[in-house]
Amino acid sequence: MASLNKQQKRAKRAKIKAKQINIHGRKPAELDDDLGDPGEPIPEYTLAMFSKMREAEAVSRNDMLQTLLSELATIITEHPDLLDMENSDNEDMAATHLAADMLIDYRMWAEGVDRESAQAWLTEPQFITDFGNALDQYRQALDAQEEKGE
Repeated sequence: MASLNKQQKRAKRAKIKAKQINIHGRKPAELDDDLGDPGEPIPEYTLAMFSKMREAEAVSRNDMLQTLLSELATIITEHPDLLDMENSDNEDMAATHLAADMLIDYRMWAEGVDRESAQAWLTEPQFITDFGNALDQYRQALDAQEEKGE
């Protein structure tokens, strides 16, 4: 695991990058082959994650959130500049902010809703509970892997 300072830097860069990803009002990739909106194109790794999240969401919200967390961990490893550490106290907070930004962008992408509607979905009490549970499960899985020495 990266040092706290390194994690903070990654989280800061992630938040900045997440804000740069402009996917407002876009349709899912399968429905819109030409994503040449005036904003920045959606990175391929983000589209791949969103597609996996949609497939997992068809099973359950928990599966979708687990997919988000595992895919986001890989993305952060490959693109540490995505984490916004300037606006976060630590790397965990920066990663949580990035996850929230990605969830908002995912909802906008998957459902074609506006940012306000996506943020409202993210702040529903049941969603907050579900996200907390998924995060706890994810952390427990990571701890179990570390104990096994993987």
